[in-house]
Amino acid sequence: MAEAVAADGNFLAVGYFDPLSRVPFRAYRFDPGPLDRRFFRERFERALRKRAGLGPSYRLVHGEADGLPGLVVDRFGEVLVLQVRTRGMEALREVWFPALLEAVGPKGVYERSDVEARRQEGLPGRVGVVWGEVPPVLEVEEDGLRFPIPLALAQKTGFYLDQRENRRLFESMVRPGERVLDVYSYVGAFALRAARKGAYALAVDKDLEALAVLDRVALRQGLRVDIRQGEALAVLRGLEGSFHHVLLDPPTLVKRPEELAPMKRHLVDLLREALRLLAPQGYLWLSACSYYLKAEDLLEVARRAAADRGVRLRVHALTFQPKDHPWSLHVPESLYLKTLVLQEDALRGPAPV
Repeated sequence: MAEAVAADGNFLAVGYFDPLSRVPFRAYRFDPGPLDRRFFRERFERALRKRAGLGPSYRLVHGEADGLPGLVVDRFGEVLVLQVRTRGMEALREVWFPALLEAVGPKGVYERSDVEARRQEGLPGRVGVVWGEVPPVLEVEEDGLRFPIPLALAQKTGFYLDQRENRRLFESMVRPGERVLDVYSYVGAFALRAARKGAYALAVDKDLEALAVLDRVALRQGLRVDIRQGEALAVLRGLEGSFHHVLLDPPTLVKRPEELAPMKRHLVDLLREALRLLAPQGYLWLSACSYYLKAEDLLEVARRAAADRGVRLRVHALTFQPKDHPWSLHVPESLYLKTLVLQEDALRGPAPV
């Protein structure tokens, strides 16, 4: 534990100092006091109050935006799935972990600390049950759909809770008889909602285990979703026909600033193929879950792809992550998810560059 003080000696914050970390000092509190179990219990209780009424599944802790830098906790009913991303939070584990159990009272806790941020801190990966009883297959319910997620094979913490509001918006827009293409579908949460509305849905993902979960959910719900396994760009290039909704929700493409330029070129390639498949007046959905990819970057790659295809697009919506993934004004990195919804505006003629 360390205190940060201004040049004039005035107190600034209490935090954890690690000279070997890419961020040497991380602030936990802005008033004098210890980083003890009581402090962490109060932080977790505050996080719980902020999520009241969100249902059984939500993000309980979103790192710095909840005053707990380096920690992510997702709640799925009585099971918690957590990630420890920094050496500071790892060093404080024996203090904050009992406080988490006291505040939430879960039946079990599963850890998925195998992310790039942890490797950058020089920490080994940790995956598995760390407390209590956790079923090997986690049942995640969202708006009447139940997803059996095998935790040992799951991406991130098991389910992309941050797309919840986008999925609801999408389902409200889909009409019976429409055609939907869900690329990077994972377990098909968008595709299944489309099928539930009476639309034809094709889900694309390279993860066969995720597609198997999708297939089981569809069978259980009496829904039909067609499946295509493979790399997104290759599958898009091989498809023909048109779709009223094309969704692109790639994984974190940009983890470092130097990766931004090549990833923008890759997004242009993806969007160019997606636009080829978009029906007149259809909707193109593009999500980015990287802090380094700004909303302006999404607009830029969309303009470039539209110019290449000679189509014109209208911005229907620009959305961000839901409230259980809070965005702190003082921590710009806490804003990571941006989704651009574009509509083909049916005005013929070349698109401006």
